[in-house]
Amino acid sequence: MDLGLTGRAAIVGGSSKGIGRACAESLAREGACVTIVSRHGDEAAQAADAIERAYGAGRAIAVEADLSAPADIARVVEATAERWGRVDISVNNLGGPPPGQAADMTDEQWNAALDLSFMSAVRLDRLALPFMREQGYGRIITVLSLSIKQPEENLALSTVARSAAAARARLLALEVAADGVTVNNVLPGSIKTGRLQAVAEMQARRRGADERDALELRRKLIAADRFGEPEEVGDLVAFLASERAGFITGQNISADGGQLRAMV
Repeated sequence: MDLGLTGRAAIVGGSSKGIGRACAESLAREGACVTIVSRHGDEAAQAADAIERAYGAGRAIAVEADLSAPADIARVVEATAERWGRVDISVNNLGGPPPGQAADMTDEQWNAALDLSFMSAVRLDRLALPFMREQGYGRIITVLSLSIKQPEENLALSTVARSAAAARARLLALEVAADGVTVNNVLPGSIKTGRLQAVAEMQARRRGADERDALELRRKLIAADRFGEPEEVGDLVAFLASERAGFITGQNISADGGQLRAMV
């Protein structure tokens, strides 16, 4: 299936590793050019080099940036437009704030979490949208978490900030649909990343369980009886970024192997 991504330019946040890297790889495999964004410039450069070796020279650039900083976001969009003359796809792969209980969080912690997991998407989309509207084609995809539908213990900051991001995305989808721009959220469940290990161990400690059994306890919650691969999320993102997904917008789409038990 030709997804119609050849020559499209994509910005992928947090894409030097994990789910973000998998999203960048999937987009590049389908013909897109990608801007790799990471706070660690050396890791971003390594990821961009790997993509160019695999999919061709001139297919990736690396930008060292902190997407909770407005000036850095502007620099990312400028670098993408300067390199390829367009911005077609924005993948908001949002960082995870520290764990904690809702009643214990300070104003500073709430503000930092919102900057990281909410305002970063607001600012990036605001700068990318003029390119998309002018082109009559745009795809905004935000990688959130299954926790916006099924909250997890001791992850108050992440759950609230990402729920706010989902609400804003739903409104934005209505505003830009007639311009040829779709806006969707992807909700990964338990995906094999470093954060999965850290969250599982944190929750085991809170329950007084053996941390060595933390991942096994989490796996038992998944109907598929396995953890997801980052590439499975990346391929979903690539499809949503494609021409084939032009009539899908305003949706929260889970990639969770049946972990979510809700009916709606």
